[in-house]
Formats: sequence, C-alpha cells, structure tokens
Amino acid sequence: MFKKNLTKGLALILAAGLLGGCGKGSSQGENELTMHLHLFGYCVYDKNWPLFQKATELTGIEVTGTASKSVSDSDQAWNTMIVSKQLPDIITAATRKLDDLVDMGGLIPLDDLIENAPNVKKFFEDCPEALEEATGEDGHIYYIPGSLSGIDREAVASKGWFIRQDWLKKLGLQEPKTVDEMYNVLKAFKTRDPNGNGKADEVPYFNRQEGIQDLYQLFGADYDWHETADGTIVHGKTEEAYRNAVREIARWYKEGLIDTEIYSRGQQSREQLLSNNTGGMTHDWFSSTGKYNDMYKNGVVKEVRSRDILHGYAWGISKDCKKPELAMKYFDFWMSPEGRDLNAFGIEGVHYTVVDGEKKFTDEVLNAEGGVPTYMRNQGQVEIGTVGNIAAEVAGMNEISREGFELYDNSGIVKKEYKLPKRTKEEKDKITDMTSNISTYISEMEQKWILGTADIDADWDNYIKTLDDMGMQTVKQVYTDANKRRNK
Repeated sequence: MFKKNLTKGLALILAAGLLGGCGKGSSQGENELTMHLHLFGYCVYDKNWPLFQKATELTGIEVTGTASKSVSDSDQAWNTMIVSKQLPDIITAATRKLDDLVDMGGLIPLDDLIENAPNVKKFFEDCPEALEEATGEDGHIYYIPGSLSGIDREAVASKGWFIRQDWLKKLGLQEPKTVDEMYNVLKAFKTRDPNGNGKADEVPYFNRQEGIQDLYQLFGADYDWHETADGTIVHGKTEEAYRNAVREIARWYKEGLIDTEIYSRGQQSREQLLSNNTGGMTHDWFSSTGKYNDMYKNGVVKEVRSRDILHGYAWGISKDCKKPELAMKYFDFWMSPEGRDLNAFGIEGVHYTVVDGEKKFTDEVLNAEGGVPTYMRNQGQVEIGTVGNIAAEVAGMNEISREGFELYDNSGIVKKEYKLPKRTKEEKDKITDMTSNISTYISEMEQKWILGTADIDADWDNYIKTLDDMGMQTVKQVYTDANKRRNK
C-alpha cells in the first residue's frame, strides 16, 4: 500500500480506492501489458503507433494504454491513474513524478530484473547520469530514463541564433559576431524598414519559448542554478552578471529592439512574425527553425543551450504489475540496438531507407507538414526509456538547420548545461514551497525591470534581501549538500 504522504485531499481519495481492493480489471493475455503514458497535454500512448506496432511484432509483447485521449491535461491524467484501484503495469512520466511515486511505494525496485536485461544493464554502466537519476534513497534503481540524442556526447547543440539573411542583404549589413554588432543590426532592423512595407512594424528580436532568457548568455549571465569555477552552487539571477544583463536588455526593450509582447505572444510568435515578414531575429531549436530563415553565426559567446544527456522522462514497473519480467523484457528491447534504431529512425522502408550504409529519411517524412519531429512523434517517437541518435536528428534537418547545427557542434562553443543533483525526499519537502515562491518573485521582478516599471539598480539590495528572507540560502545549502554527495 502507498505510504500516506500525499496531500490530504488526494490521500483520502486514494485510501478509498485502495481499501476497495485491486479489482479484477480487464483480463490480460500472457504477453500483454498495460501502460500509462500521457505527456505534454497532448501526447497520449496509442497502441496503433507504427513504431510500437513494430515493437510488438519484434517482441511478441502487446502494450495497451490506460490514459484517456479525451483528457487534455497530463497532470489530471496522472492524478486519475494514481487514485485508480489498480496501477497499470508500466508507468511513463517525468522523473520528478516517478520519484514521487517511488516515495508512495508505487514502483518496484528493478535491480534484480536488470541483471537479466543486458541492454538495460549496459545502459546504466555507460551512463552514470542515468544511474544517479534512477536510484532512490534506499540505493535501488526504480526506473529507466531515456535520452534524445545519445549518451556518448557531453554537450550537444540544441538551439542557436537565427537571423533574417534577406534583411541583412537589403540593408547592406553583415552577420553580427559581437554583442555590439548585434545591437547595431537590431537597431537597423527597427529603424530602416528592412521588410520594405513603409511601416515601422518590424520586431527585431522575438522568442516563442524562453522570453528574454536566451539573451542573458550574451552578457555572460546565467538564469538558473549552476556551479561556478570554484565549485560554489549559486543561482544566476543573484549574480552581478545578471544585474548587468537585465540593465542592458531593459535598454534594448525600451528602444523597441525586443518584442513588446515577449512575455505574452507565446508559441505562435515564430510562425506569426516570420511568415508575415516582421520578425528579424530569434534563438530557437535547430531542428525546427531552419525552414524559416538563415542561421546567425555566433563565434564569440558560449551557447548555453546544450541539451541534457537525459530528456527528463522515464518508465518504471508498478507495484501492481503481475508480469515484471515481461515488462523488463520489453524495456530491454527498447534499449537494444534494434530498439534504439526503431525509436530514432522508425521502420526501414516506411520511414527510412539505407543508402551507402547510411540511414536516410524518406521524402514523405522529410516533407511532412510540421516537420520531421512532429511527424515522427505521431508515429510513436516519444520520450520513453531508450537512447536516441543524434544522427537521426541531423538526418531530419533541412540544409539550413544542418549547417547551423554543425557549425555550433564543431566550434566548441557549446557549454555543458548544469544539472541539479538529486535531492532526498526530506530535502525536496523542505524546499519545495521555497523554490516555488522564489521563482515567482524573480519572474515578477524581472518583468518589471525589463518593461521599465522598476529599476534593477534601485531595487537590487532589497531584491537580494527578499530572496534570502524567502529561503534562498536554505535552498542553496540543500543543493550544495546534494552536489557534494554527487561528487564524492
């Protein structure tokens, strides 16, 4: 039975469900399993996904989803699963959710099962980051994380700077290679009508995901917890470099160089501003942005947006699974070379062909509406416990994206992104409210400074004091202690 450490309301519902017994549920065949997979509000497991149908063909194991496609909120789907009378055999979710489930006793230890799963065993041997992520406080492994791009690379480029090459050409400008040159180019985009419509409607810099966060690196600032050269753990938004960056970015915003709706326009900004010829520059993913415009070649600042080795999602086996050996056999397939290739490239003859020993996506995949990543997700390429392949991602890029990715990847400017160490349940419970309140306060103050309704220099001392009053030093100590354990 789950430990009673849920919120009071949920605990009462859960207790009522558990007191009712496990229930008979639907009968399963010898090689059938059930799985919960509901991610991002829209990605819900479908046994008809071609990649998973192929996995069934190759393993003889059929997996049926339990999450409802009619539910558009993944948290709601998760809570519905938690309070059900019987958990599905396999549970796929963000590792933070699985950690909570471990604390509730909902997942079983996998150590003994892994001894008979050679591909999973080798994965943990080859990827210490995964072993750290999957190991509970009691020293047992509880789930199998996954990777998007492989585990043999320390820092893989994920995002880069993109700029309107046609605008540069029209204004007689060169691609900027320093921050001052970038400022001057954005200024020209704002004042010299590069789209030629006679209106001052250009938006020099915009960003559909991260607001102004990606601009901080131009000024040597970090926007989250990180480890300094001397081993100190510090939040980037308490450092002097951040203060300087905000001061400068606020000036850019005041001068109209940054989208006035940078905090509100959202995911559609890239499509809106580039398709109507009003957006000039952005910072975005190589795999999806190259189709819009040429790449901004930045040879000066480090690119902090490398991707983590792990994608943050995993799958484990529930306490109610009657066939854990079968579930581990299924996991082991997806960690095999054949399973990894299936996840990365799809099915030979359907999604790719082999030309001179190299896998090439078919024209149907490459020309699919929405791009290769969207198409392949609909085929079943989702965040499960398997290892991706950077070659597959590059193969799905168009020429512009590939050129940009390779420039960054070969230049040595991509910095490995710091990953916070794993905390104990006690540590997480201690700082959860603190971190939430701190994050909210920082965001509120940052927007005021950027939008010009407050001044960072006038507010700085009180800002730092307020963060400390909210528990910033306590959070820092927890991360410092956890970091020391990781580095032992």
